[in-house]
Amino acid sequence: MEETVDFRGASALADESPTAHIDLTGVDPARWPEIRRRVAILDEYVRIKRPSREIRRSFAERIGLSGSQFMHLARAWRITRDASAIPGARSRISKSKPRRMPAKSVEVAQAVVDELGPLARRKDVLAEIAVRCQGEGTATPSDSSVANMMAAARAVMAGRVGTKAEILIDECTVRLPVAREGTVVQPRLLLAMVLPERRIVATAVSFEPTATPPLAELMAALTAAATAGGQPLCIRAPHLDRRCRAAIGAIALDAGRHRPTLGRLLGNRIGELDVIVQASKARHGESLIAARHASALGTEDAATAIVAAVAAHNARAGPLPASGFTVENARAAAR
Repeated sequence: MEETVDFRGASALADESPTAHIDLTGVDPARWPEIRRRVAILDEYVRIKRPSREIRRSFAERIGLSGSQFMHLARAWRITRDASAIPGARSRISKSKPRRMPAKSVEVAQAVVDELGPLARRKDVLAEIAVRCQGEGTATPSDSSVANMMAAARAVMAGRVGTKAEILIDECTVRLPVAREGTVVQPRLLLAMVLPERRIVATAVSFEPTATPPLAELMAALTAAATAGGQPLCIRAPHLDRRCRAAIGAIALDAGRHRPTLGRLLGNRIGELDVIVQASKARHGESLIAARHASALGTEDAATAIVAAVAAHNARAGPLPASGFTVENARAAAR
């Protein structure tokens, strides 16, 4: 049977997770199991009164640090209890970067991205960068380099965007390693985002290797998030086929042409979690645990991380109107 967690269910789940007792803010989710283990060792050590040299050495070996490193860590832990400062909390492997560009090229490209805005069409940004770079006598950045710059800009957008009021429903892969049925998978996240505020109001998650999140659960969560008497909003779901769009009352593809895609509205992250909008570009989940100290998460931890990421995204998004919103078709589909 497919296991799913919607936004509300995952919120409740987060309260029961071990992360409710250990503040793992700033720790890569793939390192949560190892950091919990190290926290337990540190807590065990700081309860010992006047530990001998042999005991200090034993505890240092359990964490994998030298004696002096461990003593420094233990002293800091007594004072701050900051899990993000524990060695191994974050990967030291830098993400792949675009090929080195001349500083002037980067400056010109960034200026164009800033001026045209994160929601600009990439072909328009590329054309303007090419013109300006030629005028400055500097190399034009590659398409992929510009795409990365735009994704980074979109990931940190704040507030409302200049687009039509509606609800966008779409799907993405969350770059989290999750242990499932003897393999490591990455969750698929189905979300409903209210525009122009960019606020995520409902989600559904699938941890199954080949299953997509259930649309019916998302629609039920969306209906629950709606407000009686609020602004009526139409639904746009470009990733669904005609039958599924009809089932939830979504507008036709032609009616939504040229409106922003999920990738343009999110960039490559939700909160602090990396996401991949095109499923075909997602690598195998095992690649996410190749780094030292990384390991696959259980579904409870993964749900907790996704809830936190959605909350972080919404903290940067614009607030919904005081009147709220209504989705008549969502109500009909959920009955």
